[in-house]
Amino acid sequence: MARPPKIAMLLDSHYDGTETDAFQNFFPARGYEVEFIGYLRGANEAVYFNNNNVSQTITVTKDIGDVDLTQYTGVVFVGGYAMDMVRYEILIEEGADGRPTVTPTASQFAVSALADQEITVGTICHSLWIFTSHPSVLAGRTVTCGHNIIYDVLNTGAKLAYDPVNKQLAGSHVDGNLVSGRHPFAVQEFMETYYAELLKKA
Repeated sequence: MARPPKIAMLLDSHYDGTETDAFQNFFPARGYEVEFIGYLRGANEAVYFNNNNVSQTITVTKDIGDVDLTQYTGVVFVGGYAMDMVRYEILIEEGADGRPTVTPTASQFAVSALADQEITVGTICHSLWIFTSHPSVLAGRTVTCGHNIIYDVLNTGAKLAYDPVNKQLAGSHVDGNLVSGRHPFAVQEFMETYYAELLKKA
């Protein structure tokens, strides 16, 4: 049975409002409910996240710990600096190699979403940061991203998708159930590519 046409969109403060505005127009017009979720860090009811324009906010009432992934056909990680902010935890446990032995809660959620082959996962611009805390999930994949995080992405063992005509990173790219986008300037291409992947599972 097909899952509900519902997309969870993870954000935190300093998200990119260009993307969220586009998502809220594009996907509902095509029959997909958009629900913003976040890591509420123990807040009782709601958190108000500001985007890069601090006068604009999105209210989030659902914590990632309360998300039942089987009720979603898609998960999108919003760009801007949100996927850096959402990982903010003090992780003091270290392994023998000096690295943290605990993956940030939000990154654990992202890894679970990507592991579910019934879910189409989307990242755009900086939001691939959510996976760099658990680099093995990107190792060997081909992705696109914002140009200023390419070395973070390459350090996971991922490969970059290029647009040889325009001599820049690809506007969008599909690798399995992961759809990545380059930048808010390419948000339309990202959404259309992501939507095409959703339709394959409808």
